[in-house]
Amino acid sequence: MILKELYLYPDLVEYSDNVVDPFRDQSRSICNFLERELKPVKFKTNGFKRICFIGKSVANSKCWVNSSNVLTVEIEFDEKQYLTLAEEELNPYFMTLLKTGLIKCHEQFAIPLEHLISSLERFSAGGYVNKWCFKTKQIKELGIKCALNCQLTTNNFLLTLVVSKGKEIIYDKEILKTDPDEIVFTPMVKDIHLDGDKLIVSDKFGDPTYHLPVKELNM
Repeated sequence: MILKELYLYPDLVEYSDNVVDPFRDQSRSICNFLERELKPVKFKTNGFKRICFIGKSVANSKCWVNSSNVLTVEIEFDEKQYLTLAEEELNPYFMTLLKTGLIKCHEQFAIPLEHLISSLERFSAGGYVNKWCFKTKQIKELGIKCALNCQLTTNNFLLTLVVSKGKEIIYDKEILKTDPDEIVFTPMVKDIHLDGDKLIVSDKFGDPTYHLPVKELNM
């Protein structure tokens, strides 16, 4: 089984939705970054594809794999401390929790600890910026190249459409903004194509998420 997913959130029973929901959304940027760093590694585990780092006031010293192939790692969580954090303090805080959880996990299960820790350090050194290119596509009929660029922050998922002709960027605009939750934004972006006189960004069902009249391009 390949390790693909990482989640960090307070315990769903011990803490209220007012704490769990924002924390889970805010921590997706750093966890998503680690997941993308994990993808090329294809690390084989002993029976789990996801690790959930769960914050508790009193953490169990043992880690365990449940029937859904999820490795649970409990870490100590101070609700009062979390609630006092400013926005710019969130990622360093999440990084500390994840490092604690990863080291604890590694003591009981084989995981790519060095790779994950070095990935966290790169995330920090890069200013906690999580950006990637979802797709690029040549539209031969117009002689242009389109890029769908993504950014995930503690507050939002942002999708930007960039259109270039040769070396010149002729269009660069944010076209989608959602909560920082893959369940929300992943289905909304699948492809980009030309339909008549419009560029269409479509979702996984083929329905338009955004359309751009070709006449608005500075060609």
